[in-house]
Amino acid sequence: MIRKAKKFYEGYKKTKITLEQLKKANNLKGNLGEIGNKFALLVRMMRANLKGEFEISTADKLKIVGAIVYVITTIDAVPDVIPVLGFGDDIGVVAYVIGKLGKLIKEYEEFERVRRNEEKDKNVDFDNLKVVNEI
Repeated sequence: MIRKAKKFYEGYKKTKITLEQLKKANNLKGNLGEIGNKFALLVRMMRANLKGEFEISTADKLKIVGAIVYVITTIDAVPDVIPVLGFGDDIGVVAYVIGKLGKLIKEYEEFERVRRNEEKDKNVDFDNLKVVNEI
């Protein structure tokens, strides 16, 4: 990570993040190219943490918050108003954080998978289940 980007990132890690900022961050994922989906996962992780649904250590939370605030803030190493290059540093910061959180990301992906399955089960009326097509 270039020195200037790292300086901003370290400062942004101390920022408190709100659900409104997470919403804004999620809307910016398209600007991050291929890494946008992983960035959206970081946003969902923080949202779940703020709601008390998923536990994240303080150290990992600081990394995630730093990356999210770096992306949503227009003042960083390369201003986002510069076409193409403006989001290049954002992509670098997000990639750096994703690289540091591999295990936590896998745990969160499993958390989401389990939660999706539980939601599916809630929508099934097992008392009135019928076989539709028997072969």
